[in-house]
Amino acid sequence: MSGTTDTWTTRAAELTGRNVVVVGGSGGVGEGVVRSALAAGATVVATGRDDARLAALAQRMADAGLPGTLHTRLLDAMTPGLDEDVRSLAREFGALDGVVVSVASWGDQGRKPALALDDDEWQRLLDGNLTSVFRLFRAFLPVTAPGGVLVQLNGMSADIPFPGSAGVALSAAATKSLTLTLAAELGGRGPRVVQLVLGVVRTRARQQAGIDDVRWIDATQIGDHVAGLVAGTSALAHTPLQYFTDRAEGPIAGRGLR
Repeated sequence: MSGTTDTWTTRAAELTGRNVVVVGGSGGVGEGVVRSALAAGATVVATGRDDARLAALAQRMADAGLPGTLHTRLLDAMTPGLDEDVRSLAREFGALDGVVVSVASWGDQGRKPALALDDDEWQRLLDGNLTSVFRLFRAFLPVTAPGGVLVQLNGMSADIPFPGSAGVALSAAATKSLTLTLAAELGGRGPRVVQLVLGVVRTRARQQAGIDDVRWIDATQIGDHVAGLVAGTSALAHTPLQYFTDRAEGPIAGRGLR
C-alpha cells in the first residue's frame, strides 16, 4: 500500500427514501457499510445469523445518532426458507435500492494445505463462501429495484494464491466469476451487479484486538463508496468489476487479474 495520504475523495451520497439491505451487516466490513448508508439517510436492514451481534450493532448505530433508520433481521443464506424470508423483507420494506452481500466463513479447520482438507471441511467452506452467495443472489435479485444495485464484497484471495486457506480462496474466485457472469447475463436489463474486491480493511474488531495499520482501508470508506454506488453518483456506478485495495488510490475499475 502506498501510504496514509488519501488522494481520492468520495462525493457524499444522498440516500433518503432509499432501502438498503446489508447481508452480514454485523460483520466488520458490513458494519462500515451500515454506518455509511445510515449517514446518507437510508433505511437500512442489517441481517446476520446472531441476534446478540445484531443487537450490539443496533446499539452502536443508535449511539452514533445517524439520520437514517436501522432495522435488524435474522437471515441465514443456507436455510430452505431463504427465498420466502427475502420476499418477506420486500413486502415489509418495498423494492430494495441496494443489496450488499458481505459474507465469508473461515470454517473451523484452521490453516491447512489444500489437499489436506477432508470432504466435510471442503463442503463447509464451499457452502459458507460460495453456495451462500449463489443463494443470496438468486433470492435478492427479483426484489431489487430495476435501478438498484447488487454488490458483492470480496477479497484479494479472489485473484491471488492463498496458501493454507484454499477453500476460502477458491470460493472467492468463484463468487467473483459468478458476480461478473450475472452482470453479463443481465446486460444492463434490471439492477446493476457489482463485484468489489477489497484489500486489507481496518475494522472495529481488528482495532479492538490491537491489530491495526493506518495504511489499511477504513470500513467506512468502503461504506461511503458503496453508498455512492447505490445512489448512482459514483463514477464507477456502472462498472461491474471494481477494486479498492489501496487506501491512497481509492476505488478503481478492474479489468481482470491484478
